[in-house]
Amino acid sequence: MHALEKIDSKKSLLAICAMMLASLGTIQIQPIMGGAFVDQLALPLNAIGTIFAAELIAMAVACGISAMMMPRIDRRRFVLIALTVLILGNLLSTRADSWLLLMCSRLICGLGGGGVMAVVFATAGLRTSKDATFAVINSSNLLWGMLVVSLTPLVLMNFGVNGAFLILAATGAIALIGTARIPTHFSVKAGSAKDSIAPLNLTSLLLILLFALLFLGHSAMWTYQERIGRSIGLEPQQIGAILGASILAGAIGSALAGIIKRRMGLLAPQLISFSIALVATLIMVYGNTPLAFAATAGLIHLSWFFSLPYLLSMSAELDPSGRLAGLGNAAVFVGQGAGPFGAALVVGEGNFRAVGWLSSTIYILALVIACIVAARFRRISNPKIGDARPLHPIDDTSSQQRPYIAQSLTPENPR
Repeated sequence: MHALEKIDSKKSLLAICAMMLASLGTIQIQPIMGGAFVDQLALPLNAIGTIFAAELIAMAVACGISAMMMPRIDRRRFVLIALTVLILGNLLSTRADSWLLLMCSRLICGLGGGGVMAVVFATAGLRTSKDATFAVINSSNLLWGMLVVSLTPLVLMNFGVNGAFLILAATGAIALIGTARIPTHFSVKAGSAKDSIAPLNLTSLLLILLFALLFLGHSAMWTYQERIGRSIGLEPQQIGAILGASILAGAIGSALAGIIKRRMGLLAPQLISFSIALVATLIMVYGNTPLAFAATAGLIHLSWFFSLPYLLSMSAELDPSGRLAGLGNAAVFVGQGAGPFGAALVVGEGNFRAVGWLSSTIYILALVIACIVAARFRRISNPKIGDARPLHPIDDTSSQQRPYIAQSLTPENPR
C-alpha cells in the first residue's frame, strides 16, 4: 500500500488516537489524582501543583523539540522509544515514596508523552483530511477522559494511587501495538524534509500564545476542582461523576464547533468561549453550592473545547505541513503546566477564590489577543491576493503544496 494511502486508513487513525490517549498521562485526572496525593500520600496542597507542573512542562519541552526534529528522524522508532519511556515513568511512579521521587517520575512521563504527541501531530498532518483527523483525535480524548474521570475514584478507592499509575502504564503498552502504522519519514508528496519550519511571524506567535493562555486558565482551575467540590461537601464519587459529565460537555462544545464551522467567523467563537469561561469560573468559586459547581464545571469544559478547534484550524491553514500545530501543542502544555504552578502560588491553605481570579485574569488577556489574532488571520486569508503566496516558507522546487494553499484561500474554499 502507498504510504499516503496507508496513513489515510482507519487503522492508522486508530493507532494515532491510541498513542494520543497514552501520551496524556495524568492531564485528564489531575483533580482526582491531586486529591488522592493529599489523602493517601499526605502531600501538602502546594505540592500538587509542582508535581503536575513538572509533568506538563516536560511534555511541552519534549513536544516542541521533537516537533522540530520530525522531518529528519525515523518517527516510527522515535515513538517506540517515547512510549517505552512513558511506560517506565508510570511504573516508577508506583515506587515513588516521596514528593521528590514522584515529581521526578512524572517528569519522565512528561518527556515520553511529549515525544509521542509530536509524532501524533506530525502523522495527523500527513493525512488528507486534516480537519476530520483533529476532530476524531479531540473526540477520542474527550470520550477517554469521561471514562477515566468517572472510573478513577473507584480505582483509587480499591487499588490506591498505584492502581491508577498501572492503568496509565497499560494504556501505553496497548499503544505500542500501533507503532507499525506510523510512517518512518515524511512522504515527499505530503511534506518533504526540505520544507522549513513554520515562520514565527507575529500572527504565529500570537496564535501560539493563545493556545498557551487557553490551557493556562483552564488548568489552573482544573487542578483544584476536586478540592473545591470537597470544600462544599461533595463526596469523591459525586465529584468524579460531575467532572466526567463536564468532559461530555466538552464533547458537545467540540461538536458545536464542527457544526457551526465558520458561519460565525473566527472572532465570535473566541469571544463566546472566553466570556463563558470567565463567568463560570467566578461562579464556581463564589457559588458554594453543588448545583453551581456542577453547572459551571460543564460550562468551563464546553467553552474550552468550543474554542480549541478554531485555533487548530487556523494553525493548519497558516502552515499546512502541521509544524505550527505541533508548536501550538507544545504551547498547550506550557500553559497546562504553568496553570497548576500558578495556582499553587496563590491557593495557600485553600484560597480557591484566588485561583478563580487568576484564571479569570488570564481569560481577559486571552480575549484581547484573540481579537488581534482573528483580525490578522482575516487579512492574511483575504482573497484579494491574486497570486496566493504560500503562508509558510516553501522551497521553490516543492511545487506540490502551492495548489493546496492557493485553493484553501479562494472565496470558494474559505475553509
